Amino acid sequence: MAKSEGELRELMSGQLGIWYAQQLAPDNRAFFLSEYLEIHGPVDLGLLVRTAELRVREIEALRLRVRVVDGTPMQYLHDARDYPVRVVDVSGEPDPRAAGAAWMNADLERPARLEGGSLFDAAVIKVEDELHYWYVRSHHLVIDGHGGVVMIQRTAEIYAALLAGRDPSEGAVEPLSVLLDADRDYRASPEFEQDRRYWLDLLADHPAVHGGDAHKSRRAQRAPLRHTDGVDSDAAAFLKAGARRLRTSFPGLMIAAAALYQHRVTGDREVTIGLPVRARSGRRSLDVPGMTSNILPLRLTIGPESTVEDVVRQTTRVIRDGLRHQRYRYKDMLNDLNIVDGDLCGLHINVMAFDYDLRFGDNPTVAHNLSTGPVDDLRIDIYDRAGMQINVDANPDVHNLTEAAAVSRRYLNVATWLAGAEPGELVARAELLSEAERRRVLVDWNDTGADVVPATLGELFEAQVGRSPDAVAVVFEG
Repeated sequence: MAKSEGELRELMSGQLGIWYAQQLAPDNRAFFLSEYLEIHGPVDLGLLVRTAELRVREIEALRLRVRVVDGTPMQYLHDARDYPVRVVDVSGEPDPRAAGAAWMNADLERPARLEGGSLFDAAVIKVEDELHYWYVRSHHLVIDGHGGVVMIQRTAEIYAALLAGRDPSEGAVEPLSVLLDADRDYRASPEFEQDRRYWLDLLADHPAVHGGDAHKSRRAQRAPLRHTDGVDSDAAAFLKAGARRLRTSFPGLMIAAAALYQHRVTGDREVTIGLPVRARSGRRSLDVPGMTSNILPLRLTIGPESTVEDVVRQTTRVIRDGLRHQRYRYKDMLNDLNIVDGDLCGLHINVMAFDYDLRFGDNPTVAHNLSTGPVDDLRIDIYDRAGMQINVDANPDVHNLTEAAAVSRRYLNVATWLAGAEPGELVARAELLSEAERRRVLVDWNDTGADVVPATLGELFEAQVGRSPDAVAVVFEG
């Protein structure tokens, strides 16, 4: 990998998509992926800072910067010394937790300077003597969700090594060139053309190809609105038990629920939802932080005759088949299908059924997400870590926060119904409305009671004539 601005490498195909998308929405701060860890306990602040310094030196993606050469964006590694660790102390504020959250949200609003600017920032925020926030902001151009997980796990490993007096270079991640070379080799390989043919065959008759029912894209210019719902432990256990009973995984159940939700809301038999994937192949590439993530369009057919078993098995099959071809870029699919003003899917679903379970020494942590990328329509993110949580992110140019809350509530209704349904039950019975909404539709809106006047139509007519004998009664053909 390049060691100075003079040594340039091309952007990977996934990075190029992010580069051009940010150019079209320069003020959209959602292209930054951001999380923070709550670290509880008597952490060594000096050791945290040292860990952060070593992390930037080791993980090359964090030091990537971009330079445009003859109109083409190229990337290079910048000097680690230009990434100082920021330490923020809000412990003296009246409400330190709120002050810490406000600081992070304000920092997240800082605009990106794509050409030549830093694409990664971090800070250690002291909230209390035994509570610190470790905040990270990474542009999607240099890192994706999977890369972020690898990065934070490696961070805990470095801290543990320093705390124990071991050499922190043991277990260091490999250079970014592993990903760059793999992307270049893939796009020149027979597998690339095989994957292209797979998606062309699968999507050739998709409604988006012919317009009409196509999902028209309205590119997000601003950060999404976010509605968050917690799922209590009993409800979470019910969902997981339902997945086991239906012989699928928890992510499989929740993805099937998203497809069923989309069918119930739209009435469409052909449903396509987007699934974020790593788009990596091989153990070696999985351990390198970087940006390779992709979107798989999961296409399902759901009709009045479809059963729970049908939908669950179909979801499992389309995920399995799609993952075999996951490195072929979603943007390339749109280009191949000549889809210019549209998308294959409006609703995206991401199930992160893992818990970091990270400790800094003996100090436990709790992870919180602040941003998972831009949203052109709707995205449902499900986190199963230190409790279950559902985030619905919505493009504010298309939806409002009330709509996002309704999506969360109704999606969870469908998922809960699915978890409790029998395999042979028809999905047309899937519960979409809450009890309050059902009462509003069936009872309140159907309250047609009215006072009845005890008179015949002739008597009513005579009474009106008596009130206004000179008024026009009927007009026909002028």
